[in-house]
Amino acid sequence: MSSAREPTPGYPEAVIQWGVQRGETCDDIAAVVYGSPKHAALIQRYNRVACGPGTTLAEGLTLVLPAEVTSIPDAKIRSMRPDVRARPSGGAWSPAAPGMPLLTNSSVNTLDEGRADIEFVDRTRVLLAPNTLVVIYGTASRARVSKTPPAAVELADGEVKAALAALRGQSVEVETSGGGRVSAASRDTVVQRRGERTTVAVFDGKAGVTSGGLSVVVPKDHGTRFVGKSPPARPRPLPPPPEWATADAARIALAPEGLGLLSASWKPAPGAAGYRVEVARDAEFNDLIAREEVKPDIVSFRAEKMPAGAYFLRVRVIDREEYLGVGAVRTFHLVAARAAGGVVPAAQEITANPYGIVELTPSAALELSLDDGPFGPVPERIDLLQRAPRALRLRERGSAAPEAVTSLPVRYTKVGAAIRAAGAATPSGLAIQARVELEGLAGVDVARRVAPRLFAHLPGGVRAVELAGVEGGGALTARIPLPREAVRPGEPLRVRLDVADSRGGVLGTSDAELPAAPAAHAAASRPAPPAAPVLGAYLPLLPMSGVADVLWLAPTPPSVAAVGAAATRSGGGWVAAGQVRASGAVGPLGLDVALRSNPAGDGVGVGSTGWFGARLRALRLGRSELELGPTLRLGVPMADGSPPVRVEPGVALGGAVGRLTWVVDTGARIRLSGDGAGSGDGAAGGDGAGSGAAGGGEPATPAVQGFLLAGATADPVPWLRLHGALDLHLVHRESRADEVLGALSAGAEAGGALFGALSVRVSPWRDAGEGQVTAQVALGFREAPP
Repeated sequence: MSSAREPTPGYPEAVIQWGVQRGETCDDIAAVVYGSPKHAALIQRYNRVACGPGTTLAEGLTLVLPAEVTSIPDAKIRSMRPDVRARPSGGAWSPAAPGMPLLTNSSVNTLDEGRADIEFVDRTRVLLAPNTLVVIYGTASRARVSKTPPAAVELADGEVKAALAALRGQSVEVETSGGGRVSAASRDTVVQRRGERTTVAVFDGKAGVTSGGLSVVVPKDHGTRFVGKSPPARPRPLPPPPEWATADAARIALAPEGLGLLSASWKPAPGAAGYRVEVARDAEFNDLIAREEVKPDIVSFRAEKMPAGAYFLRVRVIDREEYLGVGAVRTFHLVAARAAGGVVPAAQEITANPYGIVELTPSAALELSLDDGPFGPVPERIDLLQRAPRALRLRERGSAAPEAVTSLPVRYTKVGAAIRAAGAATPSGLAIQARVELEGLAGVDVARRVAPRLFAHLPGGVRAVELAGVEGGGALTARIPLPREAVRPGEPLRVRLDVADSRGGVLGTSDAELPAAPAAHAAASRPAPPAAPVLGAYLPLLPMSGVADVLWLAPTPPSVAAVGAAATRSGGGWVAAGQVRASGAVGPLGLDVALRSNPAGDGVGVGSTGWFGARLRALRLGRSELELGPTLRLGVPMADGSPPVRVEPGVALGGAVGRLTWVVDTGARIRLSGDGAGSGDGAAGGDGAGSGAAGGGEPATPAVQGFLLAGATADPVPWLRLHGALDLHLVHRESRADEVLGALSAGAEAGGALFGALSVRVSPWRDAGEGQVTAQVALGFREAPP
């Protein structure tokens, strides 16, 4: 008979609670709740209590009762392995299935490879080992005649594990065919029956064992046994757990392609007649995967092709009296790692493509760290292109001990690019036809993940083009038109080609030599002088000094326009000034302008000045292997207190060798107006204090000075230029001995047509009021390479 009421959560039917009053019996409660004492058996459905005639219940006990008179199965098969059969009372054997209901006096039999987990309506669980036969007892079968709680099962042969009910800490009752009884207040008590002998081993809580009219209480990690109807033996300690071997496999490992390896070994235990080895998916070992009993000379375990997940390995000693010992437990975690973009995982390391993605199966039990970073949840994806870790570190959640961390090194496969180039004629002139073979990128989305580009170092600058089209074998191609000035009659063209990814990493480089162009074609396509590479820095540092602010410029200035700012610490405070810079060339004639604002801050600075320059490239050998030209710059004060008008004649010398360039400037600076007093380094703001002579009435701006600047640049990648320079100044003032000022500067310029620059200058030998360290930042536009 079923109920129309909605089941109470956690129960198969609607239930109520009843608090036992003094002197109440099961009959009394049944009469009140169900209208008749004949339904007293329902009191025992969810409560392990004695309901014999006149037996009173404990005052204050809270009972869980069916809300109305119903009939439901006493138990069900919660889970099982193959080779399990069941039989209803008076019926025939048939194959069992998960979820099968079990009524009173039903039998369950596990065969050679079978295991079963039986769950009763009060959530008591009994686990059956292979070759075990039990009879299911209903809670109503002895309700009117027994003064003890009814047994859940009767063990005829084999082994059962009694697990405590989830509610109220009651005991699990198991009877044996010979009349013995085990009452286990335990989550792990194993009862074995072999022939007439029954052995009880308690691994949690305690158990009462009754046989032959006598009872003993077996505490945790103890056992007893009895034969037939004889009294149970005095409880004795169970064999201790075996000791794990020190050299053992990692407890956290990868499961390549979803399948991994479990392995462990232990030291031989004294007096062992054998070992029981169990593997389960849960810490309680209720969901068993494997159970084997092995000989004493076997002290290792290995399981291959295990699916990813958490596993629990337990090894128990079986002594010569066949008592089952306390288990040594070890936890393993297999993390599934999927090969994405050329990732090849192994159990203890990852061999990965640097452009690939590691895809992991998240586990709530584990935490992951990249290199020495903080631990956090295991992510589903690790983008190696963005993170590029050297190692993945895994540990169980909350484990802080260093030895609990498993480190999986990441080893990256080699990638590269092979470049072949040839000349090609186009309607507009000559071009370079390049073919690029990418290596080590099988399975990678090249267009999105790599985005390779080809950089050609041509006379006059670097040109970048996209690599387009995928041909057979994964080759990419590009065509680069040659500027007219690059073609010379009768001379082969030497070009360096680089293939770089979206981050600027060079995948491959090649020095190509193209055959000489026909003289007629070269002459017709060369109306203008050959373009030259840019020598020196695009935006060299402009010192915040009225004496040392000489610019390091090449014979041919680059086409650039930029704004920036410089800052230094002088006169006991910080001072900063903005600047506007521009330069360019028309044929051999070059022009430049540099405007510096008034200083701001609480230190000492130099007033606003404008420098206007011109230079004429008088000599160029080859493709800028050597350049030489005179220079002339004019400095004009732009505010009160600025240095007076000055003129700066000089000579610039420079050249290029592969990716390197060098520039040398030398000349003199001459004061044209004023005596220099009140014009030079002064206060950066406020009242302008300190802006007079440098000391003792001596003018701050010298009448004449000589200078020498020398430095070099290097291009490690197409979009980055590094530079460094030394500047020296021989300063002559009328009433004081000549002095030498000097400094070192270095910087970097990065970008394309839009670029940024950062420079630093250190002045060991400096003028009065000049800061020891000056920093400059700038942002500008430059002419795109042809």
